[in-house]
Amino acid sequence: MGRALYAVVAVAVVALLLGTYILLTTHGQAKTSIVLCIAGAYASEGHVLAAEFSNATGIQVVVKPGGSFALAHEIALGTRCDVFMPVAFRQAVAGTGDYNPGWAVALVADSNVIVYSNASVKAFPGMADLISLYEEAYAKNNSALWYEFFYELTSGRYPLGVANPSTDPEGLYAMLILEAAGELYAGNESFFVARMAQNRANVTRSSTFYYVVPLKEGQIAFVFSYKSYAIANGLRYLELPPWLNFGDVGYSGWYSKFSWTIPVEGRSTQIRGSPVYLYITIPKNAGDPRAALEFVLFAINNREALSRYGLMPLDKPLVFGDVDSMPAQLRDLLKEGVLQYGGPLT
Repeated sequence: MGRALYAVVAVAVVALLLGTYILLTTHGQAKTSIVLCIAGAYASEGHVLAAEFSNATGIQVVVKPGGSFALAHEIALGTRCDVFMPVAFRQAVAGTGDYNPGWAVALVADSNVIVYSNASVKAFPGMADLISLYEEAYAKNNSALWYEFFYELTSGRYPLGVANPSTDPEGLYAMLILEAAGELYAGNESFFVARMAQNRANVTRSSTFYYVVPLKEGQIAFVFSYKSYAIANGLRYLELPPWLNFGDVGYSGWYSKFSWTIPVEGRSTQIRGSPVYLYITIPKNAGDPRAALEFVLFAINNREALSRYGLMPLDKPLVFGDVDSMPAQLRDLLKEGVLQYGGPLT
């Protein structure tokens, strides 16, 4: 009887110790995780990078997509974000306030397109004719045809997905595209922006992330977004010429002629046009800076994998901002020529 009781107690103790070990191990694993805050248009790319990184390192990644400016604001309020991957404008990094790391690395380039779906074409009469008009304008590069295309696009007959410029750079780029088109084809950079507003043609959301389902279901006609967004989500798109797509470094001077004003850190800030880049950085409030740096290095070394989405990996990723504020490993890559300095952060 005593031996049986001893055996039961022994088994119970072993089970308790084993349970405690499993609990501690699981708890330890839960701590080894990072939060990736990434521009909503790149949610698919973020999930791919996260899965490949987790497989390689065992570190789990929670992917949090959203508008770049909106994510920056959340970080500024103290929301945990171990790795921040905004798109398009470096000013998004400055929007993180007291948690601004002072640096960012541009990994890949992208370009703007006008996205649509087969369901949209079926849902909106005349849309097929508008697309044919675009094809003729693009093929002939005829100013009169381009004017007619943008005039119809902003007529209100075709609901346009234009993200809020204050929360998502894609919306800001939409305004810059319409400004450039207005300058070139209407002799007035405000012409198509004003026409869109007057006709209430735009459907505004905080991020283009929220347009995927409405596009696929034919609830909206077009969305101003990036080429990679269309490819990642299996959608169709209209290419724009380089002087309108903000995707050609050779047109940087032209892009900078156009601007839009948004609030950054509580102040109205004029944002000038620049080429589309996807950046990566580590906010100062990162919960696990070591794991975050591992992810950044992994993303730099595996940026070629993003080409499957139509992104263009930079031969030498560009460093923007204060080099001295970067982690030592990244400074070493800059010295070795793996990275290249691109200029100030803002």
